[in-house]
Amino acid sequence: MLATFEDFIKQNPNCRKFENDEDMQRIFDFLSQDFIITQMIDMSEMDKPALAPVAANIEHFFVDPNFEHMNSLDDNFTKQAVGLMVKTILAPFGYTVWKQKDLPKNMRSEKFQSASVYRFNVAAPRTMKVVKRIESLNTPT
Repeated sequence: MLATFEDFIKQNPNCRKFENDEDMQRIFDFLSQDFIITQMIDMSEMDKPALAPVAANIEHFFVDPNFEHMNSLDDNFTKQAVGLMVKTILAPFGYTVWKQKDLPKNMRSEKFQSASVYRFNVAAPRTMKVVKRIESLNTPT
């Protein structure tokens, strides 16, 4: 089962202040999309921070004029909370934090300078897996 925003709050009680924060809920939902999860796992498999391909997208959540923003990425705690979201989201797939690395410059992130690289841990409990397969687009008539 995919991790939920409630799982994130339960695993990180110090982040309770974000419990009713629409920006943080929307960021969690964004990070929980299948294609985002696979991007984060792929980046980690390439020894790059999982957040790298989406950091600039996350920054846009805080400049959207259609929402009132309770927090800002100028605050280190908010940026760390985003990192903890990634940790919560990747845990059901058996990925655990391995190390911290600088984000590649070409990712155009202004607020995030570094993030965690994850590694598949065979001993970690997991409830989800990513399945990649090749399928023919030509179907017999």
